Amino acid sequence: MSRRVSAGMALLLVLLSSTAVLVVGVFLILRPDWLGLRLPAADSLASDPHALPETLDSLPLPSPWEDLHEQLRYSAAREAALLDSLNRLRHHTDSLRTELQRLRSELLLWQQRWSQQSDTLRWQHYEAFAKIYNNAPPEEVARILEQLPPQEAARILKAMNRRQAARVITALPPEYAAAALNSPAPPPSP
Repeated sequence: MSRRVSAGMALLLVLLSSTAVLVVGVFLILRPDWLGLRLPAADSLASDPHALPETLDSLPLPSPWEDLHEQLRYSAAREAALLDSLNRLRHHTDSLRTELQRLRSELLLWQQRWSQQSDTLRWQHYEAFAKIYNNAPPEEVARILEQLPPQEAARILKAMNRRQAARVITALPPEYAAAALNSPAPPPSP
């Protein structure tokens, strides 16, 4: 089970760890004896600094405080790098969201244009057939229109000459004529 840390909690953790590192650093510099560290005697510093100790027991051992201090520095640096990486990822995510919204808007605009052009072409198609059917025998036009859905037949009838459309309607079977007359035939798109 993973836990997510909120931004406020992460900031609090950063502040607490930074404060702890600062306090330990101040004690290391100003009062190392409070941390259990001993300062070498002044007379031992006055002796030859290049002289090698005679036994292994006289070599200084690394302090656990130094290791802890190094771990804290490493942790703070790693945390800063992770926060920087997180900020870059958030910025990248925001830019991707903006680009996605732009592309969606552009797609919607293209869909609207295509729909308008498609509707315009469809009406031009219906008007062309209506012109042809204006000069054709009504019975022949009725047989052709019966093959279409009533809504499309209504659109063609609406685009035809009124007298010819009336003749075609009388030549259609009554059920189909009623369905065509009752179906909505929207006006042509501009």
